[in-house]
Amino acid sequence: MTSWLLCHPPLLSAAVLRPLARALRARGDQVAVPDLRHTVETGPGWWSAYTAEAHGYCSAFDGAAPVDAVLGYSGAGVVLPQVAAAVGASRVVWVDAVVPAATGVTLPSVGLRTAVAALARDGRIAPWPTWWGPDAMADLVPDDALRAEITAEAPSLPLDLYDEPVPVPEVWPHDDVTFVHLSRAYDADAEEAGRRGWRVVGDGAGLHTDVATDPAAVLELLR
Repeated sequence: MTSWLLCHPPLLSAAVLRPLARALRARGDQVAVPDLRHTVETGPGWWSAYTAEAHGYCSAFDGAAPVDAVLGYSGAGVVLPQVAAAVGASRVVWVDAVVPAATGVTLPSVGLRTAVAALARDGRIAPWPTWWGPDAMADLVPDDALRAEITAEAPSLPLDLYDEPVPVPEVWPHDDVTFVHLSRAYDADAEEAGRRGWRVVGDGAGLHTDVATDPAAVLELLR
């Protein structure tokens, strides 16, 4: 049995990872999938609040033992080394997630910062599911109930969150690291993971939302 901590990206909620959590529990694993949305309500220091709150969910496991594995999806990748170090994980998994800087701090690319600025009103960014329009979301998440859950829980982030440098800790558990490559949008991150000697699984031929819509396939890749 493995104990998992699943970390959702700032732009979404735990809803996007609940199907994977159910699949992991069905095979006998322990899983915590915290809702961390309140930690990104303000931009400055969001990564510190996110890490502390994620760490607090360790008590979900029997005896509050260290978490075996930490998994981060999409934008959660930038803070994953912080979380993994905080909870003492032995395994770290990026699922179609941003690979942070090797050292120092991670900042969003200029292109991303420009794109989110165009989506902001009164200093806040429109929720991610609205970026693509209803037809696109129906293709990305065909199940009506799951799509409604993901859409309803998606937060509106402060624009200055994307100005915040996220530190990479000098020491974090990187002996057992996997990058699960789901979509072409994360080709560059998968390539960088490979350059760093991380295990890369998946061919990137699917959809970014496969983590929610096809958790069995993701589970197979994790094996």
